[in-house]
Amino acid sequence: MTLLVAGLVLFIAVHLIPSVVPLRAALIARLGAGPYRGLFSLVAAAGLVLIVWGFAGAPFEPLYAPPTWGRQVAMFAVPVAVVLFATANMPTHIRAVLRHPMLLGLLLWAIAHLLSNGDLRSVVLFGAFAGYAVLGLVSAVARDQRLSTDKAPRLVMDGVAIVAGLVAAVLLAVFHAALFGVPVT
Repeated sequence: MTLLVAGLVLFIAVHLIPSVVPLRAALIARLGAGPYRGLFSLVAAAGLVLIVWGFAGAPFEPLYAPPTWGRQVAMFAVPVAVVLFATANMPTHIRAVLRHPMLLGLLLWAIAHLLSNGDLRSVVLFGAFAGYAVLGLVSAVARDQRLSTDKAPRLVMDGVAIVAGLVAAVLLAVFHAALFGVPVT
């Protein structure tokens, strides 16, 4: 469990840096934009590796019985979340309306998993990501964050994002047991 928590702290901490504008600006000024992005990616990847390794090694300790309908909700919520992930970096109408589809998708994904898993390691993992998503949404809305390079949304990109997200969701469902040790059904 220690590796899981360490990975979550590392991954989430590095992702909170952009919301602390003076810190991010100081790091970019000191390191340069390219090295900052490289270091950011390296630390995030290290956190992700620790999360996966820590989750796999953490014991299964039941905390609560998930609702019987939790898995059914997850079967619909997770594909929507993956579509939201896909729209996050595309000029889509979905992104224009929701403004923060990645964070909304992350929150939806985390809640869906909390509804279908009742063990300690799942609560730590998905609870941490849900908390981060809420914190990120509050921070982004408070700062009225909007990328200055937003391109005009195109309907074709909405279609691309939806199809790509649904294909990715199907692949995740098919390979969920092989990737994460737990079958979807």
